[in-house]
Order: sequence, then C-alpha cells, then structure tokens
Amino acid sequence: MRMCGYARVSTDEERQLDSLEHQMEFFSDFAKQNGHHLVNVYTDEGITGRQLKKRDAFNKMLSDSKLGLFDLLVVKDVSRFARNTVDLLTSIRQLKSRGIDVIFVNNSQKVLGESEFIITLLGAVAQEESSNLSKRVKFGKNITSKKGRVPPRIFGYDRIDNFTMEINEREAEVVREIYHLYIDEGLGCRLIAITLAEKQMKTKFGNDWNQRNIRRILENPIYSGHYINHRYTVVDFLEGTTKALPKEQYYHHDRPEWAIITPERFQQAQEILELRRKQYATEYTHFTGRYSNRHLFSTLIRCKECGRAFSRRVTHYPNSDYIYWRCPTNNQYTAKRCSNNTIVREDDLIETLSTYLREVVSNKESIAQEIARKFKEANAVEGSKPDAQTLEAKKVKLKAKLEKYMEMYANDIITMEALKSKTAEINESINVIDDQLILLEGRRTQERTIESITNEAMTEIERFLSLQSATNMDLRRIIDSIIVDDKKKVKINLKITGNL
Repeated sequence: MRMCGYARVSTDEERQLDSLEHQMEFFSDFAKQNGHHLVNVYTDEGITGRQLKKRDAFNKMLSDSKLGLFDLLVVKDVSRFARNTVDLLTSIRQLKSRGIDVIFVNNSQKVLGESEFIITLLGAVAQEESSNLSKRVKFGKNITSKKGRVPPRIFGYDRIDNFTMEINEREAEVVREIYHLYIDEGLGCRLIAITLAEKQMKTKFGNDWNQRNIRRILENPIYSGHYINHRYTVVDFLEGTTKALPKEQYYHHDRPEWAIITPERFQQAQEILELRRKQYATEYTHFTGRYSNRHLFSTLIRCKECGRAFSRRVTHYPNSDYIYWRCPTNNQYTAKRCSNNTIVREDDLIETLSTYLREVVSNKESIAQEIARKFKEANAVEGSKPDAQTLEAKKVKLKAKLEKYMEMYANDIITMEALKSKTAEINESINVIDDQLILLEGRRTQERTIESITNEAMTEIERFLSLQSATNMDLRRIIDSIIVDDKKKVKINLKITGNL
C-alpha cells in the first residue's frame, strides 16, 4: 500500500526540530514493519495546529490526495494532525471520501480513521490541551507585560533579552529622518515613504517603507523613551484573533535610555497628526476630502461662496506650463452650484503673498495693535471662560454643523443665500472661540506680552520669506487661509491675528 506520513512541530526550537527528525524515522520504520511503500512525508515546521490556512505541507497533502498519489496517511499523534476538532473531522472525511485511510498511533495503539467517535474524543482532548496552553501563555504574557516585556522585533532597536533593548544607530537615523521630514519638511506619510525609497532606506526586513509603516513610527511613544505594552489580547485561540484593549488597561514603562528623539519632538508630531485628523474628519470633509500638503497652497485657498478648497490645475504649453487654482464646485457644475469662477494664477498669488508679508513685517506696530484688540475682545466675552478642551469641543460641533449646511446646499435643499446666512453666523462663533483659545494660550504661557507674540509672528514670517523653496507646512505656520470670492478679490488671513 502506498503510504504517506504527516509530521508537525509548533516552534523552530532545536528540541522541536529534533522531535521532527524522530517523527521522520518513525514513518520509515512503520512502513517497513507493515509492508507499506513510503511515498512521501509532509512536514510543517514552526506552525500551530489550531488552524489549517498557514500549514502549507498539510494543504499540499490534501491536494495530493485528490490526485490519488497515496492510499494511506499515518500520523504519530492526533495533536500533530490538528488541535481543532472541526478541522480534524473535516479533513478526515475529505480523505475518506477519496478512499484514503488515516491511522493515528498513540501510545503504540493504532486508531483507524473510520472510528469517528474515538477520533472526536482524541481531537477534543488535543483542542483542550491547546486551550489550556493558550491560557497559560496569556497569563504569562500579562505578568511579563507588567514587568516591561519587549516585542521580538521593533525598528530602531536590537533586542537583548525579554526586557532589554539597545538602540540600533543605523535604524535610529531612519527614525530621526522620518520625524524631520514630517515635522520640519511638512511631508505626509506617503511622500515620506517615497523619499526614504529614493534614499535607499529600508525597513528592518529590507523592504520599502509604506504609509502604514511611517504612521506607526510617528505614533509609537517608545521613540521618545516611553514604552507602552498590553494593548491587545487574544479573544479566540483557535482563530488567533485579537482585540484592542481600552487605554486604561495599558502598561506604561519609562525607558529614557531608549529615546531616539526628544519627548518634545514626539509631541510635535502628535499635534500635527491630530490637526490633520481633525481637518479630515470635521473641516469641510464632504467638500475638501483628505488633508493634502502636496503643493504649496494645498487646502489653504478657499472659495468664499461655497467653502470648498480650490484645486490646482495645470495647462501644458510647448514652452511653459500655466498653473492656476479655481473652485472645484464651479469647475464641475458651473454657476448652477457656485458662482465663483475666479481663476488664481499660482505665480501671481506667490508674488502677492510675498508682497503682503513684507508689508506686514514693515508694519509691525499695526500688527501689535491688532493682536491687542483681539485680546481685548476675547476678554470682553460674556460669561465664564471655559477651558481649552471645552472650547475645542464646541468648535468641532460648529464645524460639523457648518458641514451639514454645506451638504444641504450641495443636495439643493437650501439656497446659496441661506447657506451664506447660516455659515456667516457659525464662522463668527468659531472666530470668537479662536479668540478665546488665543487668550487661554496666552495665559498658559504666563501672560506673554503682546510684543513677544508679535515678535514671534514676525520671526516666522521672515523665516518664510527667506526660504528658497517653501513647503505647505511652512506656509501653514503663518497663514490660516486665503479666501477668494466671485469678485476676484483675494483675502489673506494671518494665523496669528485671525481675519485682518
């Protein structure tokens, strides 16, 4: 009879591989003793018995059984075949339907595959053993997590033992480059991945970076010397599925010796991440889509009529390109949805912006007066002064309300006049909240003087004007928005003072 064997070990440890060699010897001896012809031995190394999907050799055996390549399958122990009762019975029935017998040898006893009752009992025992092992492992991981157990591999570090790592300087340079490109250069995760590929910087496994890899680096506090574990737990040991734990169940470990960047640098990245999340989730989401920093003016130029961010267009000519920005609503629907057909040439806007910023720097005193007026108005707001968290929550609700009105307009539920009326009220309320936040920020920095605020603003503007090649993030540090109306008027709003 043509016989095949199946062997499996669950880890790659040397003692387990030695067990695999013993299983191979067993099949050879078993075939000789029983007069069978050993055709093949299918072996899975370092694979769990709870699932079939990752067991390549096992699945190859099932495929070969369809071709009639063997008549008998021998397995040393039921637990080697499967630790999942359902998979065990399903696989045996498949083999039986193809005329293939299955023999398990447990404690020198032969158990024929046609005895499903005994097979079920043995499979249930194997599954229960696996379940108990999973519980012991889970308990052990919980204990070691409290002590600060580190993962087997994490970019930027070399693992010394279960609780100790040291910085890998070559990989640490990549981490610092990612934070530099994100914070200082204003690049998004996709562009950072492209930049790293151009610089031949690879992941720990030698692969190209992608957006998900970059975001994980930016969001992981371990790079600032603060390690968090116990974030996930196994909910189904058979399927290997996990679920995220609530933050209050996390374990926090301060490891300053692991810091690749400063905590301040890490916090800067989190603020930018949160800003972009809010812009995507609440600020004109229906109209502007995701946050973009691809071009200098991305999502900064807004249509006064419908609220959408202008889109960049390029017309190619033989000797040059004509680059301009226009309202996408008008471009798509013409005056039916938005009457603003103003076209803003990028070269003209850059020149206008530069001229305006130079005038701002030369009129420092008037800017200081404007800031003082804003503070005075914020101080005059009636009622108690809420904290920053409450103000931000109100601002989010107002922006969500603003978005609803825009959606109503887009769906022809309200007119343009009604939209302007509603959005004007909401924008005014948002401006008041912004003023209050500015006031609170001033208090948090121990009542900075108007002069110091003005000087900081002037420094940022002068830095921007000195740049040979500015980025979208550079511009966002000084500009809140650029509003364009249907009368071809362009209004530049400085971030430091609100609407001037």
